[in-house]
Amino acid sequence: MTNYDVFNGDTDGIFAWHQLRLAHPREAKIVTGVKRDVNLASRVDSQEGDLVTIMDVSHAKNRKDVQRILDSGAIVEYFDHHDPKELIEHPNITYHINTEPNISTGLIVNSHVKGQNRLWSIATAFGDNHIDLAMNMAKSEGLSDEQVLILKQIGLVVNYNSYGQTVDDLFFSPEEIAEAARACGPDIFNFLEQGDIFSTLLENFNADMSSAVCQEPFSISDNGVIYTLPNEAWTHRIMGSFSNHLVSTNKDLACAIAVLNSDGTYRISVRSSINNPYGAGNLCGKFDGGGREKAGGINNLPASDMNAFKEEFEKVFA
Repeated sequence: MTNYDVFNGDTDGIFAWHQLRLAHPREAKIVTGVKRDVNLASRVDSQEGDLVTIMDVSHAKNRKDVQRILDSGAIVEYFDHHDPKELIEHPNITYHINTEPNISTGLIVNSHVKGQNRLWSIATAFGDNHIDLAMNMAKSEGLSDEQVLILKQIGLVVNYNSYGQTVDDLFFSPEEIAEAARACGPDIFNFLEQGDIFSTLLENFNADMSSAVCQEPFSISDNGVIYTLPNEAWTHRIMGSFSNHLVSTNKDLACAIAVLNSDGTYRISVRSSINNPYGAGNLCGKFDGGGREKAGGINNLPASDMNAFKEEFEKVFA
């Protein structure tokens, strides 16, 4: 029998997995990847009796492979906050899905394990840009201002590290980040002592964000802004973090960051506004992307479709 732990390579996926395994230890084969690797379930070659746990991975994008895994006789447990579309009725699958805008997979796992190691879930909330929620949770733990800042920085920089077209674009692979989290045990503040991971990510995060805020928008409307950025390593790294920064600094603003791919298409990160956190996932779904109400993405939008995307963006966020 083989156990599989399948999770997104961002803060939410990695730290949700770590919370779950702290509470329910289990040796498993790790399956993860860059944030936009949305078909992780396709890499699971399960057999009868295997246990497959999937976290922070779109069920809608993986439904065919989830069905294949179930057909193999494996048992599946699914934790996620993306719109799952049609669920699978099968005795061997258990869903823990909550698509409310201000929820992360880490928070779903936090509830499932009854609040054990809650600080890791606060970092996932920071990483997913639920800043007010994360701050309130942190305050309820009686943390100092310095500790809250560290939790926020960990959440932001691990999320920043997950953006890239391939693992080679990242400073550290998701597997390396997961191993660093595992080495911390229950104490998230030990993350600062895991080699040079935290210092490297924080330094480059700050440098890339400084470059991003100097860019000129492609389009500005009453309720939204779109940026188009060139195909450079730093633009791919910072697109998600820059999106979160924009909506956090103006809570009535929606945004889209479109970064040119090497094949001439655009990879796009979309955020709904903080004050009206709806529509991002559905917007991206119209262009063969996906996501959730508050955030979504498109991997390969033809440049010829950019004006159509702009028009739809303005309709959705009018």
